[in-house]
Amino acid sequence: MKIRTRLIILTSLCILLSVSIFVGLYWLENQHAQLFKRIEDIGRIEVQTSLLRSQFHMHERYNDSDSIAKATKVQQSLHLQLNKMKFEEGQLQTYRNSLLRLNNSLSSLLTKLQEVHGADYPGHLVLESHHHLMDRLDNTILSMSEDSFKLATLAQKITKAKTHESMLFIDALLLSLTLMISLAALQTLNLFRSRLNTLETGITKVASGDTDYQIQVSDNDEIGLIAGHFNQMTQSLKESTISIDELQHEVEKRTCELEQQKEAFKELAEQDSLTGLANRTTFLGNLSSTIARCKREQSSAAVFFIDLDKFKQINDSLGHNAGDKVLIETANRFGKSLRLNDLIARIGGDEFSVIIEPLHNVHDAGELARKLIKCLNKPVKYEGRELYLNTSIGIAVYPDDGEEPLELMRNADAAMYKAKKAGGSDFHYYSKEMNQNALMWMQLEADLRLALKHKHLEVYYQPQFDIHSNSLIGIEALARWNHPEKGMIPPDQFIALAEDKGLIHELGSQVLEQACNDAKDWRSSDGIPLTLAVNISPKQLNEANLPRVIKAILDKTGFDANQLELEVTESYILQDPEDAIFKLQQLRDMNIQLALDDFGTGYSSLSYLKRLPLTKLKIDKSFVDGIVNLSEDRAISTTIIALGTSLNLVVIAEGTEEKAQIDILRKEGCHQAQGYFYGKPQSASELAANFLNNEEKITEKV
Repeated sequence: MKIRTRLIILTSLCILLSVSIFVGLYWLENQHAQLFKRIEDIGRIEVQTSLLRSQFHMHERYNDSDSIAKATKVQQSLHLQLNKMKFEEGQLQTYRNSLLRLNNSLSSLLTKLQEVHGADYPGHLVLESHHHLMDRLDNTILSMSEDSFKLATLAQKITKAKTHESMLFIDALLLSLTLMISLAALQTLNLFRSRLNTLETGITKVASGDTDYQIQVSDNDEIGLIAGHFNQMTQSLKESTISIDELQHEVEKRTCELEQQKEAFKELAEQDSLTGLANRTTFLGNLSSTIARCKREQSSAAVFFIDLDKFKQINDSLGHNAGDKVLIETANRFGKSLRLNDLIARIGGDEFSVIIEPLHNVHDAGELARKLIKCLNKPVKYEGRELYLNTSIGIAVYPDDGEEPLELMRNADAAMYKAKKAGGSDFHYYSKEMNQNALMWMQLEADLRLALKHKHLEVYYQPQFDIHSNSLIGIEALARWNHPEKGMIPPDQFIALAEDKGLIHELGSQVLEQACNDAKDWRSSDGIPLTLAVNISPKQLNEANLPRVIKAILDKTGFDANQLELEVTESYILQDPEDAIFKLQQLRDMNIQLALDDFGTGYSSLSYLKRLPLTKLKIDKSFVDGIVNLSEDRAISTTIIALGTSLNLVVIAEGTEEKAQIDILRKEGCHQAQGYFYGKPQSASELAANFLNNEEKITEKV
């Protein structure tokens, strides 16, 4: 039997012993629990029997009907208690049945006693019947007390006997398992000892020059296999005619090869296999040494955390070979841009870290960061393409920003994220406010998850009007979050947070379902169903199952797809126009209307615009704000209106706040508008009160 098999058996026996101990303790605990339950139930019977006796004593003393009624209630409670008691043992069940019969007799006697007490018989007959019944009742209660005592005594005796038997069985089982484990362990130990002694003897013989020695091990286990290889080695040595000098030379050669392999393995363990730079482990080790040296010399050092801004786009679109090429070229450029004393490492993916030591001036770190950013200005050439890269760098300085390696790395990472969020291709120094902001966003994320779980987000609605008829034609649904402590959280904060943390799908579904429920019965003054406009995040659109999710919500709420208008941003179209056309067409095939939001703020291609299955263009508020006083904004708005009209699209202006803006938009041919001029975002009840049930208010204003 192989040694590994022996060890597995030994481990299995140990596990079995542990399980047996646990099961045995659990079973004993269960037996005690049953005993206590039985004693408790029987104790209740004895208490109720004592209550019956006390009620009869009261009746004997005062001859009142109230004590008979109380005794009847106790008897009924006792009957229920006896019915609940179940015993598997025959004798216990016999006592329980006896108590039931006595209790039934007690019920009949109480009924007769009640009748005699209220009967209109001669006094001597009543008294005689009363004494007779009281005697029978007293005997019955006495019998019940005796039976309950016997029942309790017998239950304890039976439970103790079972517990004793179980203890004997468990003790025998545990003793057997313990002996088996001890024997198996002892046998395995002796096996190891004898086999190792045999191997040691063979090695000693060969070392002394006895190449004829053969180890006699017959078992086909791991040590037996080693012994077989040993015997083959000694046989080869015996057959070899190599001289001592040649043997010494061969040993030296093999030793040299082993040292070279050792050095190679050491380099692999300390270096990144792709770029040849130090890896994360080596970097952290060097950073610890740098911190210790700076502490002794009371000097400073800086840590860079570097991330490539466009690497994922290159890796996803051109493949990993292109990504590897970019990483190798980036590592070479960074290495040439740094000083000889500086250490650079690739710590994972497209992330690099640098130790700047010595650091005489904090501004020197900034100059080196600019140098690293500048070295990526030239494109990386790959298969005839020119790949342009940007990088974001975070800087943490020892000892101001941390005195531990991981703390400095974490703070440099936070500074890098700040640089990336600001647009990339830049660097930022770490500040304590970054950690405070990170904690704030972590708390806000937790609160948002809780709000989504309990559906605490609200949906506000802003009316949309036909400019020419001044009639209400649609409603835009807007998510709002009234935080219980912070009040209203701006949508641009919690929407961006939801997108970043993968919560936008749940948020979008909740908003859409709530809006459909609110809007399915809303109609204009002419009785025409109103269009419901709902914003869709680009991350929602990137989900393949979005059409199925929307259809499920429409089916659940009973809202008509023709009345639903989904608003997508121009920036989403620009990311991948062909993919956007395909996904939007899927929604349009469901008879859902599509609006292009914030039109004019990006750089949409007209060739793609005419292929998009849109029904509406929205003029961005930034153009509407200056339409009265700025000729450029008016010209842009006029062009958008003309473009949308020529493509048979409805054009709506958002952010209208003045009547002069409405007049210009109407004159230029804009179809619809929304904004504070008509009404601010408001709850469903406010919208119904202000617009759906009061059309005259807006008509007078316009």
